[in-house]
Amino acid sequence: MTVNRAYDRPAATVHPRLTEHSKKMEQKVYRVAEGYYLAVGYGIANTHMIVGDDGVIIIDPVEDVVKCRRIREDFRRIADKPVKAVIYTHNHADHVWGVKGFVSEEEVKAGRCQIIAHETMLDNFIVTATGGIGVILGIRSNYSFGSYLELGPGGRINNGIGPDILIQETSFIVPTLTVKDRLDLEVAGVRMEIIWVPSECDDEIAVWFPDLKVLCSAEVIQGETFPNLHTIRGTRYRDPRQWYKSIDVLRRYPAECMAPSHGRPVYGSDEVADVLTAYRDAIQFVHNQTIRYMNQGCTPDDLAGMVALPEHLADHPWLGEFYGTVKHSVREIYQGEIGWFEGDPTTLDPTPSVESAARHVELMGGRDRVTGEARRALESEDYQWAAELATYVIRVNREDLEAREIKAAALRQLGFQTLNTNWRCWYLTSALELEGVPFDYSQAIQATDVVRALPAAVKVEAMCLRLAAEKALDVRLTMGFHFPDLGESYALEIRRGVAEFHPEPPERTDVSVTMDDRYLADIILGLASYEEGIQTGRIQVQGDLNDLVRFFGCFDRPRSAREIALTLR
Repeated sequence: MTVNRAYDRPAATVHPRLTEHSKKMEQKVYRVAEGYYLAVGYGIANTHMIVGDDGVIIIDPVEDVVKCRRIREDFRRIADKPVKAVIYTHNHADHVWGVKGFVSEEEVKAGRCQIIAHETMLDNFIVTATGGIGVILGIRSNYSFGSYLELGPGGRINNGIGPDILIQETSFIVPTLTVKDRLDLEVAGVRMEIIWVPSECDDEIAVWFPDLKVLCSAEVIQGETFPNLHTIRGTRYRDPRQWYKSIDVLRRYPAECMAPSHGRPVYGSDEVADVLTAYRDAIQFVHNQTIRYMNQGCTPDDLAGMVALPEHLADHPWLGEFYGTVKHSVREIYQGEIGWFEGDPTTLDPTPSVESAARHVELMGGRDRVTGEARRALESEDYQWAAELATYVIRVNREDLEAREIKAAALRQLGFQTLNTNWRCWYLTSALELEGVPFDYSQAIQATDVVRALPAAVKVEAMCLRLAAEKALDVRLTMGFHFPDLGESYALEIRRGVAEFHPEPPERTDVSVTMDDRYLADIILGLASYEEGIQTGRIQVQGDLNDLVRFFGCFDRPRSAREIALTLR
């Protein structure tokens, strides 16, 4: 039974090149070299298995435990050996969350399996997986990946770097061995060199297998698509110079085969060299030409219309704009290099968007005139202009159903025409939001098991990102956190609008709590509360209860995705 597939049938509502792209994502285990196997099409990412003397090495368990169990079943038909090591090439969900489909936490704690990652991986979780941008990033990811859309001609087709997304069960196991710049390692008789290659992520690592002449390129090569130099779901700045220089590091290895984290394997030293060279050239071209035109005074809007790949790169089979696009990459390069301010001081303190929209509508002749022009633009297939006009009306009155209907219809047509899967999913999801279609939040990307598995120190430090500063401007309180199940203690100090994490608790705290690590995770996830914990005895308080109430009252509680609109505003 197929776990996950891309939609690969032609349809009037799907760009034909996007349909062809889906056909590359057939679910299959490829033999890359003797003892090296690559599972493609099971999840968004690929999972690698390297067979050793008395066990196997797994690289990148995909985003779902259920999928990983299916991959393991198929791998066992090739080699039924225990897992001796799991390598996370970076922190993204599709390379980590399925780990317990291959190995249990008990096996790792017993030393029967190592979990290997870059030394900065857990630091990234403080922001992305816990109380930082995890909420908004999760919501935006559902738009970008089309989680609320049906699989088929009117919805999701593929995810650009892999097939359809469906997450049923997540997991995480903390790394037991970390890499800084380079690590030479032998596991189950398999020699490998692990290399830090910051690119799509700052904690990206690739793996070279010298005896097999196989290069695991991780997501330095993001698949058979132009890379997401910026992802519209939101990310930290991905420095293109750092990215193409990391590819140059990979080009130095005499690889006869390349196994990427997305896309099919590449066979033959000439083909590997061609893909690596074309990929790095495309990234450098976009970066350098963006900088060149910036130095001529061009703005992000100018750049989006000026910078385009030359024909020999645009037509390369690994550089179609299915996942990343040049248009949204140049905007990010501009902001990453010199910030959001374009130089016109009228944008320093602009008229608020709702007031500006009201004034525009009035100047254009009122609501009926603007709505009529938007409908005429829609009927004449000028979809972008129709969406822009309708947006003014909606900003004045979010309940204007006619304007919402026009904008939804325009966005849907834009989605059907685009080659890029992220753009397509966002257009179509926004159309549903405008139409008031309730989303199935059970399909939302959740990280409950991931948050629970993170070290207690990470969870406590992540609380700093939820401090409601306006409630804490006159507060000076230090809370101790004691976890008897772990034998660990930490502290958070609120100091007039700032929360400071103390990895070593100070000698004196104003109040302390004792609880299990898991209960703190449930509080962070909004599945429990400190009030409930005190009432049930899950939390023991040392000190003045009023100080505890005052302390926790300074932090925001988790918000439901239902409370946040991205398009209807």
